[in-house]
Amino acid sequence: MKHFNRKIKYALLILFVCLMAFIGFSKAGILFSDSGKDVITVSTTKKTFDPNNYVASVVAVAQKKETTTITTTTMVTTTTTTTTKATTTTTIPTYNWSGDVLSKSKGVVEGPSGKETYYNLNMTSVVNAMRRAGYSEEDYPYWVREDGVKMLGSYVMVAANYEIRPKGTIIESSLGYAIVCDTGGFAKKNPTQIDVAVTWR
Repeated sequence: MKHFNRKIKYALLILFVCLMAFIGFSKAGILFSDSGKDVITVSTTKKTFDPNNYVASVVAVAQKKETTTITTTTMVTTTTTTTTKATTTTTIPTYNWSGDVLSKSKGVVEGPSGKETYYNLNMTSVVNAMRRAGYSEEDYPYWVREDGVKMLGSYVMVAANYEIRPKGTIIESSLGYAIVCDTGGFAKKNPTQIDVAVTWR
């Protein structure tokens, strides 16, 4: 009987020890960490043990081992465009006129394109109108020749009948090649007449 009681005591003692171990284990938490090697470290720092956390921790560590970092390098290409401006050069053929040449003393002559007279007015509005028509300051500068003839680029400035000689028309005059820049009341009486812009008084 005493032998039987001793076995019961041993069984109860073992059961008590197992129960205490189970209670202690259930109160402990299990954490998982990755040290960079193929080893999972377990620590018991939590007060409760959650099986779901256990599984999530194992999955997180496993996924971390499978993560690949991809570095994308973007190449930037810089294109430099060089623009070259074309320069227009106007070549005027040699001009020869053997007839009368318009001058201050000869106020009226019969030139190569018809009757010629002269006028002396402020040409600002006329020049501005030519600029608006596309005759730039760079290619067609306004200036006064030594003999007092007003010039637009390489051409003598004249007034003419716009109906037969529109603005910008190049014609011959006794003073050289001329460009039609203006018109006047004379055009109705004599459609072929031209009026040369000068500084003469």
